[in-house]
Amino acid sequence: MKRFLIFCFLIFAGSIFFVANLDAQTLRIGVFDMQRIMRDSKVIQEYRGTLGKEIEAKRKLLAEKQDSVRLIEERSKREDQGLSLDERKRLEERLARELKELQRLKEDIDMELRKIDRELSQRAIREINEIIREIAKKEKYSIVFEKAMAGIAYHEEPFDITQKIINLYDSKK
Repeated sequence: MKRFLIFCFLIFAGSIFFVANLDAQTLRIGVFDMQRIMRDSKVIQEYRGTLGKEIEAKRKLLAEKQDSVRLIEERSKREDQGLSLDERKRLEERLARELKELQRLKEDIDMELRKIDRELSQRAIREINEIIREIAKKEKYSIVFEKAMAGIAYHEEPFDITQKIINLYDSKK
């Protein structure tokens, strides 16, 4: 019981010291919305455009391969009766090979696009974090929270620095 009272006293004394220390400093809190930055930033939109161009180029390549496979399938169906057993077997093997190549190509494209998306996202987040640090130091914020990750249910508008982040981020690119 004596230890418990000592523990409570230490907690109480520490909290008084902490509160007294806060009065000595002005606590300035900032909040930002990462989803809004990702949605509204011109730089992020450019990154999405880059990714969109990559996706379109890969889709064309994939479509060409799909057309090639479809032509082989159509030929196989059309000439099935007139082909010898060896020719039919070679055509089926070629079709199987082309289908495997198509599947590999599809998987490679998906993996490459995920990699590009991940790299662009990581670069954007790294750049945004630099902007946040810059704003926090310049405007002397004690703490800056990301709105969704911090579980913030409510904050007053003056605490929201999202637009400042977007403006500074877009102006640097």
